[in-house]
Amino acid sequence: MKKNRGIIKYFFTGMFFCVVPTFLAIILFSKVLHILGPVTHKVTTALDLKSVFGSAAVLIVGVSIIFLIGLLFGYFLLNGFLKRWSNSFEERLFYFIPSFQIMKYRMVEEDVYKEQQFWEPILLKEDAFYRVAFITDKSNPDLLVVYVPDAPRMDAGEVRYFPKNSCEYVSITMKQAMNTLHHFGRGVDIKLPQT
Repeated sequence: MKKNRGIIKYFFTGMFFCVVPTFLAIILFSKVLHILGPVTHKVTTALDLKSVFGSAAVLIVGVSIIFLIGLLFGYFLLNGFLKRWSNSFEERLFYFIPSFQIMKYRMVEEDVYKEQQFWEPILLKEDAFYRVAFITDKSNPDLLVVYVPDAPRMDAGEVRYFPKNSCEYVSITMKQAMNTLHHFGRGVDIKLPQT
């Protein structure tokens, strides 16, 4: 009976983590190629690529267009859009699509955060332990606004208000904060002050 449970477990694990995602990716890719069909036919005809590649020319042009679109959007997201959005836009985007902000924090360099004054990642001291948190607002002369996320997701957590003179924390980098949340604290090198 135990052997059968193992086989069933292997089957469902393989289905959900390999076969189904691969199948969905193939369907999605074929739908995108179908949508791009008229454009690929025009490009293939205009450049007379069928004489060189034969019937595979349409597929080659379609895959090339998908690759170029992905390359351009990736370039603009990482070098333009993600580096220059405002704090208010970031807050609205984070509210509707939390994974977008997490992607931004993991992909944009640390100096960009400091330069644009986004959330400041910290280890917030609470009693005898520290928690990953983010200072979201320092504009009030008496209060710090701190967001404490739940690991591993940042779209759930709580907002806390601390008097500036009684809030104890250690500054860390955004990459350390993201890796700490994502990996449940494993493998992150953070130096705590000696007490």
